[in-house]
Amino acid sequence: MGIPEVLKRVIITDTTKLLADLAKTVLEEPKPEQFLAHIVNRTLAPIEGRGAVLGVIEREGFLDLQGSYGYASKMVEPFMRIPLWTPMPLTDAARTGEANIFNKPEDIIAKYPHLKDSITEKAVTVSIPVLFRNTVIGVLGFTSLKAPSPEFPKSEATQGVLALCGLYIRNLLANKAENNKDYAASVKSLSARQKQIINLFKEDLTTDEMAERLKYSSSTIKQDIIKIYAIFGVNNRSSVVELAERAGLS
Repeated sequence: MGIPEVLKRVIITDTTKLLADLAKTVLEEPKPEQFLAHIVNRTLAPIEGRGAVLGVIEREGFLDLQGSYGYASKMVEPFMRIPLWTPMPLTDAARTGEANIFNKPEDIIAKYPHLKDSITEKAVTVSIPVLFRNTVIGVLGFTSLKAPSPEFPKSEATQGVLALCGLYIRNLLANKAENNKDYAASVKSLSARQKQIINLFKEDLTTDEMAERLKYSSSTIKQDIIKIYAIFGVNNRSSVVELAERAGLS
């Protein structure tokens, strides 16, 4: 017997709202803890989510925890960076690309005896890989009071959530790479006049005023400013000053 049409609409509406809410959160680029709070309190509400962690493969051979929500720090801090060959639910999910679900703490302890002291409450434990462009880039781990359905890992709703998690991780790594970018090479490529112009940016002078100060034509200064923006990959003076100072230009 098929699903009644009314119930179908409810299921579709609920799934659409769930994914729309998560998509909005991802687009806001929250901190990992805020992202995981949404996962636990909104996305996992039907199965009474209790906590979640987000692991990311930033370096080959390691799973780095980017954030956690709902767990005591003593449960998380020992596992901030985990070698992928360490037997654990999270690392096994990352290595195999397959979700693992433990409905009872005893089941985890039976497979991973070394985690006995880390299991402190009776809850369902789920670790599920997060992919981006068919490559595992991280793992979402969570605990809940209710067990997900058997088809949970392959369901359309779960795949939608994981796709958004993949986008979130991809953006997180991209932002970290941008923040950690070494602009020393950019500063080295500047001419002496371009360095002077950057220092004059701090005085909030007009292009004509800078030209007068440096004894060059306004068109020459304008061309240098365009080149400076291209070198640093930005389009405003304050960003140039910030990046140049970060790279050591006084």
